[in-house]
Amino acid sequence: MHTIRFDGKKPGSAECEQETALLAASTRAGVPLNHRCGGHARCGTCVVTVVEGAEHLSEKGTAESRVLEVLKATPDQRLACQAWAKGDVSVKY
Repeated sequence: MHTIRFDGKKPGSAECEQETALLAASTRAGVPLNHRCGGHARCGTCVVTVVEGAEHLSEKGTAESRVLEVLKATPDQRLACQAWAKGDVSVKY
């Protein structure tokens, strides 16, 4: 079991038993993350900043890397729809 914590306008956390996308965990935690494209790595509205646990996230794929490059994101930012957690993670949104 691992915990995904969200810090922002409405903080929350989700306990997960298996690898889970940050976007899905935010819904479970009642945290309102934007995601205009429906979680398909097209818009970048679900960008989050990883505070702790980056080593527990999936590798960045081509689509996510492309969107993050367009957004001029910092290395600690990820798309919640594409980043899957398999351990404790804390993010800001």
